[in-house]
Amino acid sequence: MTNPFAPATIIDEEHGVFADGAIRRQAFFVHRKIEFTKPLAFDLVYDGWWFRQVVKINGITVWWRISWTTFYKQIDFNLPEQVDPTRSPCRIDIRFGQGLSIRRFQVTIGGLTAYDEIA
Repeated sequence: MTNPFAPATIIDEEHGVFADGAIRRQAFFVHRKIEFTKPLAFDLVYDGWWFRQVVKINGITVWWRISWTTFYKQIDFNLPEQVDPTRSPCRIDIRFGQGLSIRRFQVTIGGLTAYDEIA
């Protein structure tokens, strides 16, 4: 099976954004906004400000947690039916650096890596 999200090159542990079907629109300390363009079109927002973590797809909250003591590094949810009628499973893996800044932000859709950012 061919990965429709596959980056054009092998991903090493070097700085950069690796995705052919996604564009990073915003990147702050604990915030990311990514526009996915293929094979599904939607916006993903991850927001970790103010002791809470929220994931929104096209403005729809699909996952949230209060994070008083621990930030979740693995986030699992399903795409909303408005974006994908099959409600594909999604996963965000986050590696935090010093002071909780994001060092790596990876999005997997249906078991395939759709976005991989190494800061």
